[in-house]
Amino acid sequence: MTSEKKSLLLGQLQEAIDLAVAESGRIGEIVEEMRRWGFDLTLMIESTVTLSPINAQAPDAKAEARGSAKDEIDLTSEDLEFLRGLKVAA
Repeated sequence: MTSEKKSLLLGQLQEAIDLAVAESGRIGEIVEEMRRWGFDLTLMIESTVTLSPINAQAPDAKAEARGSAKDEIDLTSEDLEFLRGLKVAA
């Protein structure tokens, strides 16, 4: 994978996490409750991503084709479980 592709995918992952947080109804409810009580809220979520190759072989065409036509990534059940563990709706 090229560094450009890796950067693109990491950027898309960040956007997906941001969108999941922004669209979370529960997070929105809590923010509104805090505002009703006279507080403003800035939510900063930090995540660490570690990439390591699975094997030394180049990915096959099937693995490359998993993305959509817009180069978006699909979240696996493991991805969703991780995000839910962070209390992020996906």
